[in-house]
Amino acid sequence: MACCEGKRAATRVAASRPLIFEYRGKTSLTAVGAATRRVYWFGAPGARVKVDARDAESLAGVPHLTEVKPT
Repeated sequence: MACCEGKRAATRVAASRPLIFEYRGKTSLTAVGAATRRVYWFGAPGARVKVDARDAESLAGVPHLTEVKPT
């Protein structure tokens, strides 16, 4: 087994695990993930949506969107 094989497998698992983002704006919001081009819709203030981990970095830059840790 190559030295990097374990790291690659861990990266694939992390990339497939969804993250949760919460919208803290005043209306609704539609955002598009830069990596997957998936459309995420936050219907109201406080809405929480599962986000593909590959899109997390781009959505973190959207005003009023915050990643929340699972409880």
